[in-house]
Amino acid sequence: MKTFPKAIAKRINEINAMIDMVNQLDEIPYTYGGGTFPSYVQLTKDIKIKNQFVYIHEVESQYNYGFDKRYNVNCEGSLEMLKYDLSLIYRTFRKSLRRTFVVPS
Repeated sequence: MKTFPKAIAKRINEINAMIDMVNQLDEIPYTYGGGTFPSYVQLTKDIKIKNQFVYIHEVESQYNYGFDKRYNVNCEGSLEMLKYDLSLIYRTFRKSLRRTFVVPS
């Protein structure tokens, strides 16, 4: 097994720190995510790291983005998808918080 990438662990910690603030907002964070219709980004729990797997739990709805339940960081395709999805979640949360609060850059 490879070592877990530090950059991904850092990004997950940053997202987990924002989840409580985002869940208290009046509007649900949304993203276009490369499409023409907005998709909601609603996480129900913190993102978990267990061995080489990363788990993202989101609200079940047809209007949500639709993240994978489990990502394997040892699989190259799954790792690239995880990087993109974490980036999308981070940007969406930052944008939503920036609309409500002043967030330092």
